[in-house]
Amino acid sequence: MNESSFLSGLSLNTVARKRNLVSDLAEAISREIAEGRLQAGDRLPTEAELASAAGVSRTVVREAVAALKAAKLVQTRQGAGAFVLPPPPKSDFFASLSSGEVDDILAMLELRLAVEVEAASLAAVRRTDEEMAALDRALENITKGEDYGIAADLEFHRILAGATKNPYFARFLDFLGEFAVPRRAGPLSPMGDDQHDYLGVIEREHRAIRDAIAMGDSNLAAAMMRAHLANSRNRYSARILKASAKPAPKAVKARAAAKA
Repeated sequence: MNESSFLSGLSLNTVARKRNLVSDLAEAISREIAEGRLQAGDRLPTEAELASAAGVSRTVVREAVAALKAAKLVQTRQGAGAFVLPPPPKSDFFASLSSGEVDDILAMLELRLAVEVEAASLAAVRRTDEEMAALDRALENITKGEDYGIAADLEFHRILAGATKNPYFARFLDFLGEFAVPRRAGPLSPMGDDQHDYLGVIEREHRAIRDAIAMGDSNLAAAMMRAHLANSRNRYSARILKASAKPAPKAVKARAAAKA
């Protein structure tokens, strides 16, 4: 990433007016990492450049970089500077899960409910105009076919997480990965007319979240996110029941009869 664009996009001058300069500078840089504007292997601007851009002392910069190093977000190399580290591997718990395991998907939706309701509330009061425009672009793409809609759905939630200005919300979604959007489970994915209607409902629910965030209404944004995730869980449960109620294929029935 170009260092000058990183410095200009960091809005560090606002950091200098806050009480805890070290933690705010560290958070601003970690947000750039979490949202992908700083990639693994990128070198951070020099101590002097960061101090000048943020309007803080070099001591503050050194302490902020030390905090990032302790969080395993960057590593320092003698005489070369500080470099962004790759994200840590997912835990064995998440790596061992299968996207087709029903109980796991329902559990992930429940976990998202506990986290993303607060994210929506924070985004409503912290979002920027640029983030609203990005939410609108993702919203337009949600109904453009199943695979495209899945990517846009996940992107909507990632943008919203970034709008909280707390990088750990975005890292949480990255941690969940494919579990964030249960439509990935093929056999239970809606098809045909059901798919069209389903995507329409998804679009309306996301639009309600978007509108609440645009109004700056944190309580409404939280309520709309809660409704969306609760509805997602209910819809997925309903598809499970519908699939389990289908008659067994003829071949399965024949084998069962042969064993009788």
